[in-house]
Amino acid sequence: MAVKRICIFMHRFDGGGAEKMTVILANELRRRGHKVVFCVRYDYGETRRLLDKRIPVLDMKVSETSRVRKNLKNILYLRRLMVAKGRFDILLSVTAEMSQVAMAAAWMNPGRMPVAAVIHNTLSQETHSFQRIRNILYPLLDRSMDGVIAVSEAVREDYIRLCKADAGHVFTAYNPVIFDEIFQLAEEKTGHPWLETPRSWKTLVLAGRLSYQKNHQLMLKALRRLRREGDWRLILLGTGELEEELKQLCRRLRIEEWVDFKGYVENPYAYFSAADCVVLSSRFEGLPTVLIEALACGSTIVSTDCPSGPREILGDGVYGTLVPVDDSRALAEGIRKAVSGKTDKEKRIKRSLDFSVEKSVNRYLEIIDHILQGRK
Repeated sequence: MAVKRICIFMHRFDGGGAEKMTVILANELRRRGHKVVFCVRYDYGETRRLLDKRIPVLDMKVSETSRVRKNLKNILYLRRLMVAKGRFDILLSVTAEMSQVAMAAAWMNPGRMPVAAVIHNTLSQETHSFQRIRNILYPLLDRSMDGVIAVSEAVREDYIRLCKADAGHVFTAYNPVIFDEIFQLAEEKTGHPWLETPRSWKTLVLAGRLSYQKNHQLMLKALRRLRREGDWRLILLGTGELEEELKQLCRRLRIEEWVDFKGYVENPYAYFSAADCVVLSSRFEGLPTVLIEALACGSTIVSTDCPSGPREILGDGVYGTLVPVDDSRALAEGIRKAVSGKTDKEKRIKRSLDFSVEKSVNRYLEIIDHILQGRK
């Protein structure tokens, strides 16, 4: 396969799933000999340390002072980048928000390089600033893209429906989640006192940005129900804008002593492996990385059946327990049953391999080839 010159445009190197998966994808593309460059609004974030040091980063240094000014600067920067003859074969814009910025730049450049949007969430469920305007722009986004890559089949179907898109140029490529080192990292000790063995209590782990989407409030309410019957504890991995609000909720529910806001950790796999159960309480998703990582660790899993991803990953409930969205009673009952039931660790680990780095990168290269051939 010919060497590809790929520019990846995203917001910054946050600690979220989309950013982490994009860095893993870029590292593997670089390892295979392809030329990869990142273009970001701000060159910082937790996942920056995971990036192969040989991959260049173009830092836009966009000011946070004004949303309009920020996006305009984005557009003008990308416009110049897109017409640089022979510099890149394709630009991948990561997330719908960044793809709308790329759409505007692409619209201004008829002779530009091919551009593909990578969609990580169920668009119909997202809420952002200027959401009404965004909803109007989604069909225009589709027409401006040479291809669209959705991280799950459900995200693809949602995108096609929302954007009234031609299904022929919207592809599914699972995230590059599973790499060999995960299985070694899962065996490491966390040093967390709630995960020591043996123990007389049950410890739950939930990993994800402290945001509206992840619905930590639901998990906290479920924990209060569980603690009425026994000693249950919760470790929250991740940071986010709702941290103080969630801590206040813990105090109101009188569970603050049993919730540890651990923040960002370098090795979440050790936590997943040692927990009694890994939980996802989200309102919506795309392809939740945490569930795939938990499968690789052989963890017992309980997840809301939100749009979209959990049902697809967990095989309609074969590899984990699915419960209704925003129902704390059902979540608590699902956790209780899952923890007390039989487990098949090897079965879950085998399922996780469907989301390997190798399979994902092969699929991305196949899609990029298809887009480039169509452009010719």
